[in-house]
Amino acid sequence: MQLRIGVTAGGIGSFGASVEFLWGSRSIDVNLATFTFNEVSLAVTGKQYFGSADLRPFLGVGLWGSVGSTGQDGDQTGKALLLRLPVGGDWNFTGTHHLGASLAVNVGLWIDRADPDDDRPINQSPVPLPGAYYRFEP
Repeated sequence: MQLRIGVTAGGIGSFGASVEFLWGSRSIDVNLATFTFNEVSLAVTGKQYFGSADLRPFLGVGLWGSVGSTGQDGDQTGKALLLRLPVGGDWNFTGTHHLGASLAVNVGLWIDRADPDDDRPINQSPVPLPGAYYRFEP
């Protein structure tokens, strides 16, 4: 098993941290990120890498959970769960350093809105979000 630790930009948050556990051409990617510090997001994604070159494409499937608040007094916390389907590429530019980019299509599965009077159903329209990362193998 290989371990890769890194930072992320875009995707499930403006910036975040990630840990990826690799077994051959498959991995589990755990990403913790935020957009505004009023919320936190956690995504766990299984990935399949293809090829053995320094630039490897990948496909994945995972879940993204988010918990957030507007920060106003008396405000409740909102929660959401989304399905994410990333496609991207990983470039090993030196022996233990990697850069990657992806486009993940995200679909809402469940929502608990912060406003108790808001009972609208979740919007299940696919939302593509780009992301990038830097990772190293310790």
